[in-house]
Amino acid sequence: MKRPRAAVFPTLLFIVTVAVSAQDSNGGGQSSPSLQIGEGVASRQSGRQNSTPAESKIAAAKLQIQANPKKTQGYNDLTLAYVRRTRETANPVYFRDAEEALATGLTFAPNDFQLEKTHVALLLGEQRFAEAKKRAIALNRQTPDDVTTYGYMAEADIALGDYQDAETSAQWMLNLLPYNVPGLLLAAELRELYGDPEGALQCLDRAYTQTSPNETEELAWIANQMALVRIHSGNRQAAVQALDRAEQLFPEYPYTIENRAQVYVAQGKTSEAIALLRRLPQTPHVLYELAKAEAAAGLSTEAELAYANFERAAKPLINAPANVNRELILYYASRAAGSPAAAQQALDLAQHEVARRHDVWTLDAYSWTLYVNGKYSEADLQIRKALAVGVRSDEIFDHAGQIALRVNKQTDAARYFEVAMQLHGSREAGSREAGSAEIGSSENAGSPEYAQVVPAPAAAALHVAVDVTNSLPAGSLPVNGKLNVTDTDVAPVPAALLMPRPTETERIIRTMQRRVTLNPKEAGAYSGLGAALLQRARETGDVEDYQLAEQSLKKSLDLVSGDLSATAPLATMAEVCMGEHRFEDALSYAQKALALGSGDLSPFAISGDAYADMGEYEKAGVAYSRLISDPDSQARTAYVRDSRLAYLKFISGDTDGAIRLMQSAVTAGVEVRLPSENLAWLYFELGEFYFQRGNAQAANHAYLTALTTHPGDYRALAGLGKVRANQGRYKEAILLYQKAIAVVPMPIYLAELGDVYTKAGDTAEAEKQYQLVEYIGLLGHINQVLHNRDLALFYADHDRNLSESLALAHKEFEVRHDVYTWDALAWALYKNRKYQEAKDAMDNALHFGTRDSLLFFHAGIIEAKLGDADQAQESLKRALEVNPHFHVLFADQARQQLALYEKQPLQTAGGTNSHGPRDVQ
Repeated sequence: MKRPRAAVFPTLLFIVTVAVSAQDSNGGGQSSPSLQIGEGVASRQSGRQNSTPAESKIAAAKLQIQANPKKTQGYNDLTLAYVRRTRETANPVYFRDAEEALATGLTFAPNDFQLEKTHVALLLGEQRFAEAKKRAIALNRQTPDDVTTYGYMAEADIALGDYQDAETSAQWMLNLLPYNVPGLLLAAELRELYGDPEGALQCLDRAYTQTSPNETEELAWIANQMALVRIHSGNRQAAVQALDRAEQLFPEYPYTIENRAQVYVAQGKTSEAIALLRRLPQTPHVLYELAKAEAAAGLSTEAELAYANFERAAKPLINAPANVNRELILYYASRAAGSPAAAQQALDLAQHEVARRHDVWTLDAYSWTLYVNGKYSEADLQIRKALAVGVRSDEIFDHAGQIALRVNKQTDAARYFEVAMQLHGSREAGSREAGSAEIGSSENAGSPEYAQVVPAPAAAALHVAVDVTNSLPAGSLPVNGKLNVTDTDVAPVPAALLMPRPTETERIIRTMQRRVTLNPKEAGAYSGLGAALLQRARETGDVEDYQLAEQSLKKSLDLVSGDLSATAPLATMAEVCMGEHRFEDALSYAQKALALGSGDLSPFAISGDAYADMGEYEKAGVAYSRLISDPDSQARTAYVRDSRLAYLKFISGDTDGAIRLMQSAVTAGVEVRLPSENLAWLYFELGEFYFQRGNAQAANHAYLTALTTHPGDYRALAGLGKVRANQGRYKEAILLYQKAIAVVPMPIYLAELGDVYTKAGDTAEAEKQYQLVEYIGLLGHINQVLHNRDLALFYADHDRNLSESLALAHKEFEVRHDVYTWDALAWALYKNRKYQEAKDAMDNALHFGTRDSLLFFHAGIIEAKLGDADQAQESLKRALEVNPHFHVLFADQARQQLALYEKQPLQTAGGTNSHGPRDVQ
């Protein structure tokens, strides 16, 4: 380790409280530029075609301010975005912009808690650690349960060398909000300082996994921290891999460039290192590193010039909060042999630094200046203080070895030199991971003082495989097999289950309404009310509750911005948008929630849901793969993850795999005692997969269990109605559909009820249901958005308003391109006599291999119309093989169409409505 790591606390909305100023060496090992910065990397990054995360946040905050110039949230967000932009570009000019934005916000609300916290973040970024710590402590006393302020206290303490206090604050963060990303990054910093690089990598790995893929700069920062840990442990190969990943994520990142130069120097590739360092803005720190690289390359003239430039740039910053004093101390110390004046300069500056901070890097610099000034015993005392922390730096151990020789501690010296050589990487680590026992461990490595600085996750829990079907419980229901269900196989549904019962949701809504009335500025109450209203929307299907929930959540977000406490309202807002089929908005809110780094992984599930509904199945799988388990909530994570992965399994054509995963989700949902409606939804989805598989008995059992769990559940009622209709039990089916529609008059259920009447021969009653479908589709904008696809299919199935059917299908296609939207478009095109276009759209619907009989039926009818008799026959056979009773009208039509092949030339056919498994919620 050639130098300390930067003040690592780039999280809490990933607000980048990392030093990006004249020197970060006082706070740790990631390089940081000085206040004297040129265009360089900053200009290259600002010329990107795509906005960086910080640029996007700056633009959004400015829009907020423009819309409401007196609202403090916009200024708070803008300040944080400028701090973030400082790290992206390594250009501290943005600190001035941040200061201006903060000052403006404080004019409107001088004592605003959020703005005061943001002020601390800015102070930390500017390396004004003592002032930041003082303010953070005051805020902590004001609000002791605020996670963010603990993080700020911890970061300041790390920079100042108060590691025990930092550890206490970091542990409080993780106690209050387990696995939050800021806490994990602080834990990683402390673990490496304590000599536990493997533990640091575990924390970094978890933090990386929990970070939104959109936060490319943050991911690149974490990858750089991983690289540094491996560099410091001598594992250069793994370090290069991490740096390659960082470069892919965020090209031309100054920290990646400098760290790669550090690897090159360690490998003896000094020419490559020099070339990289010359690409960076020539800040004091970069000049110092460049001078060392040039000296190592034998370029003495160039090195002396760089050292001289470094000294000229560094001296004016000696008393500035952001400085490069450690590098300047070591530079003077390197000149001490031939210059007593340089030795004294080094000592004076070191004493100046150690008077205000006592981190390991300052202690090391101080001990080395004592050494070059002949004060060996005192140097030995100071270096032992640094080593006692546990830090494993080749430079510090080398200094310790030379000092030990001067005080006649030969055995200690030999041990120190051996560790220094190992850490310097004189032998490659190869496949060995950083921090293995081969390197050795300090006395503190296993001490309880830091072992709990983060809940220690099992290594296996950090890498959850997406496909976990082989380890799932078998469940009580069969996966495969097709049972012919007769009337005597299934008893009538008990009357007690047909009507909804009151749930806790109404009580929660009333409680939250009282709270917001009593305290209109309680953000948590508005957030809780929004969540309860969303839950009621799920239970009743009332679209007005989505709008009410959104209003409440917006009030919550008005009160908290750029803070970990905003995670809940942002995530709930994303769910509201999903309920309203506003998929892009849902993604945006979910990504904002993830950017906070609270440790809550549910926004990954929402992101995956949005991608899945839009037909971006690969992206959905990536999002779901981030749903890693932890020891404290493994069952809850399993329910969220497996229910989502089940849908992807189904889409990919593995219905049996989907059933196994959904069984696992049900088991986990029961274990964590989900609310009745949420658990009923899991059983309903399981029933849908069974129905698609052609297993009517198992589907009936799953639907009935959903109804038992949540009486009056409209989805389960409709599911049972579908099963009964395909058994020919039309009277029961009609009753079940009527009960479902009484709860939520979903157009798709009205259409299915009309089809049952048609099958039963009651065409007049069927027409009434069909007219209701059209009427409901016209009620309100949200209804139209929610039901575009269902209406398009309904019109096409029943040969009504065919031009409107195609228009609705195209409208739906504007917002999503999933399997079922392609199918709806294909069917509408077919009914509008656009047969080749219908075939092309149907090919896209079948592209992923989904085993849905209705898709095969549509494909067969379209292929028949185009004269492809062989393929049409194959598609229709597949429809009936997958599920002989897939639709109350279409299944018979498929059989009739196949029979025609044996008697006469192929004829065309039409049909009724369709749908696959319900949207993942």
